[in-house]
Amino acid sequence: MMIFLYRTVMASIVIAVLTGCSLFGDNEPEYLDSAESYPLRVPDGLDDPTGPAPIYISVPEMRKPAGDELEPLPPRVVSTAGREDANSYLAWSAEGAYLKVKDTPESVSRRIRFAIERGGMTMLESTDSGDYKFHYKQAAAPDEGFFSNMAFWRSQPTDYSGTFMTLLKPDGQDTRVYLLFGNGEAVDTAGTEHILAIFQERLG
Repeated sequence: MMIFLYRTVMASIVIAVLTGCSLFGDNEPEYLDSAESYPLRVPDGLDDPTGPAPIYISVPEMRKPAGDELEPLPPRVVSTAGREDANSYLAWSAEGAYLKVKDTPESVSRRIRFAIERGGMTMLESTDSGDYKFHYKQAAAPDEGFFSNMAFWRSQPTDYSGTFMTLLKPDGQDTRVYLLFGNGEAVDTAGTEHILAIFQERLG
């Protein structure tokens, strides 16, 4: 009796599954079988629920990641690492790494100009907004001798030399200093940290 009942239940389940597959397996999804209909017709004396114009929802465009920001690793500058009490510190935002300076943009602009001129960089251009285009030449690593040169397996230090531009943005009573290449493109995180760390050292 139990065997008969078990077989009956199993047969019912199999039939239900096969029936379901035959009923729904070959049907197209509703959105593929849909067709455009006439606009809603509102009878006289009733309010039209549709608005006079469609509502467009948009969000501000964000900078796309570039360079080493595409690596599947967290950014090196994910927090201020306890530097909030300092006059300046490196931080991270949706626009990339930046140098946060507790000072007005006008004052920060003047201080960065001194940092460029006294830091061995070449000033190329200044703008009315207080930003600068400059050339940075990275100092060569000291020669450690003949045997050090034979250690070919050692990775060579990255050369961050190039032409860059500062981009100052007010942040409340403070200022954010972003770094761009000379052509206006965003600098990767490592290059940004290298150059802005030089400014940070001189700005305090």
